[in-house]
Amino acid sequence: MSSFGEEIRRLEESFFVGRKMELIIFRNFVYNKENKERILNISGTGGIGKSSLLDQFRRICDQEGIPFFLLDCLDFTKTPQGFALRLLAMLNTQVPEEWSESKLLEEAVSQLNKRAQTGRLVFAIDTYEEMNELDDWLRHSFLVELSINILIVLSGRFPLKGGWVLSPAWRRFIKFMPLSPFDYETCKQYTSIFGDYNDSFVRKSYFITKGHPLTLSLFMGLNELEGLKGEQEPEFLMWNETFKEIAGQWLREITDSTLMELLEAVTMVRVFNHEILENILGKEISNEEFENLIHLSFVRKSERGWYLHQVLRKALYQDFRLKKPNIYNQLWQRSVKYHYGLFSSRHHSIEERNLFLLDFIYIVGDPGFRAMFYDDAIDQTYYIETVNKDNLQEAEQYFKDVLSNHQDYIQEMYDPVTNERHIYNIPKAVNEKWFTSIKLSEVILLGSEVVRLLKNEKHEAVGIFVYIPIHRGSLQFLQQNPITQSYFRTLSKQERDKLIVPPESPAGWFQYLIDFSKDGSSAARFMFFQTYLSYYLKGGIMVYTAPMKYNQEAVKGVGYVEIPGTTHFGFGLQFPAPVFVLDFREDKEMKKFVENLYQSTEDNYEASSLDAILSGLTPREREIALLTRTCSSNLEIAKKLYLSEITVKKNLSRIYEKLDLKGKTELVKKLMS
Repeated sequence: MSSFGEEIRRLEESFFVGRKMELIIFRNFVYNKENKERILNISGTGGIGKSSLLDQFRRICDQEGIPFFLLDCLDFTKTPQGFALRLLAMLNTQVPEEWSESKLLEEAVSQLNKRAQTGRLVFAIDTYEEMNELDDWLRHSFLVELSINILIVLSGRFPLKGGWVLSPAWRRFIKFMPLSPFDYETCKQYTSIFGDYNDSFVRKSYFITKGHPLTLSLFMGLNELEGLKGEQEPEFLMWNETFKEIAGQWLREITDSTLMELLEAVTMVRVFNHEILENILGKEISNEEFENLIHLSFVRKSERGWYLHQVLRKALYQDFRLKKPNIYNQLWQRSVKYHYGLFSSRHHSIEERNLFLLDFIYIVGDPGFRAMFYDDAIDQTYYIETVNKDNLQEAEQYFKDVLSNHQDYIQEMYDPVTNERHIYNIPKAVNEKWFTSIKLSEVILLGSEVVRLLKNEKHEAVGIFVYIPIHRGSLQFLQQNPITQSYFRTLSKQERDKLIVPPESPAGWFQYLIDFSKDGSSAARFMFFQTYLSYYLKGGIMVYTAPMKYNQEAVKGVGYVEIPGTTHFGFGLQFPAPVFVLDFREDKEMKKFVENLYQSTEDNYEASSLDAILSGLTPREREIALLTRTCSSNLEIAKKLYLSEITVKKNLSRIYEKLDLKGKTELVKKLMS
């Protein structure tokens, strides 16, 4: 008699089709000890089936008794510490919370190597495109310490690039596995899972979906919803934008209003579970309703919960916000409150706290900040490369290229949530100061990852950023540089002494320069955003200065505080630049930061709601209307505004008429609602 687990495994395997060659390659990768390749790199567009293939690899290893460990990049912060903590948790290894980053990494490597002493072991990372700035670190600091018995599987949207392929030694260890859409026979095999379809329908499904697995899954789901069973040719089969149109049609055909409501709610968050959905929707959700949601083909399980496939989430989110703005705002507000509660009321580890912080920032980010950095740039093809003495010349050439541009840098950007237009403008004179006030050959000596290049798929440098670590070895530079000195010269001796720390454990970072003038695409900005967040989560202080209002508002939108008395003229006399600081050296400071962010969402939400109600009033009428919430009489309002009581009374009459209200009671009720 088979066990329940064996039956589940059999059913899971029955839904996996195709990929015969990939399975052969994996078996050879695992079993052939003469094989020189130690890294298997799965790559392919969103929805091509990478995660499903990893699941099948796991099942193969389980059957053969080969340990298989899988990390999903959604489940940890993109810092060495976050990576190590998640890996140790997966290995069921408890460690003291006070352990340093180096100690955590040492233990993680030791635990993996110990498990590989008796035979081969597979260690896989999914959604590898989100590793970003950890890519260099993984290659140089982590993988080099692992046993040769440990086989690595890296799965992401894009093939490994940069140092992986530029180094002949690393390239020799890699087996590339790009995934293609299903062929006709695989498409036929997949449709047979859903029922007995004729050849005509299979040909149509293959032609329309182009063999793309996620599109094919939605196509078959839509066919089931409509009850066509291949007997007629629906109009949507002629549409060109295959995935977008089929996804849209699939959503429109859902008759289960509860399922649609749940789908809309999960677009508000990156990761969800039963509890999160009940809090966002403000009502109880049955186990059956939740099961119907998580069993959809485009919903996947992670260590932290479940998540929608990125491609579908973005399409559904935009459609939901456009068509149901009032419901969207209600769910957004509940989502903000729930995530604020998670961060502020529960006891959790540093890594859990950081993950909650990331989730919170994604939800409440300031419009300018989102427009500059946060975009679902799922088709990015960039990578980050740390600058050292070997590639210093390339970074110096980037500086020369920027300085050769004799015009201001101007770019239009749009908030991905509101579509509000923002103009990003850096005067030429400001850029010249940024790029001439430091020497790259000097600043790269201040830390291991001070200067980093953003490169495209052609290995061309299209962006650069400089984060100067704050420690005892960099303080002299920071106190003398014309752009950085203002903040450090205003510190008291006690505050300055806190910064005299070892270089390997910086007290924080001075965010000196971020430049993407060679490529201002949302995908390039998104890469910078991901790296930027990793510095947030390391703790310490973040210091930033710029003379442009846009940049100032962007950093204030995510919690930076302007430091009085630090405005300087390092960019020129016509460009006064205040200094902004985000202080995460103590946990209470991070909680204060979250509190400020939360308060700003409350104010913004209330203001936008009141704007909608009072949009037809004059400024004076608006003032009077708002005071009715806190003033008990017309006389009290009159005294606050230095008006006569009769003037207040006349204005209120016009307000009631414009808003179609009977009196003050109805006005107050409307405003308080």
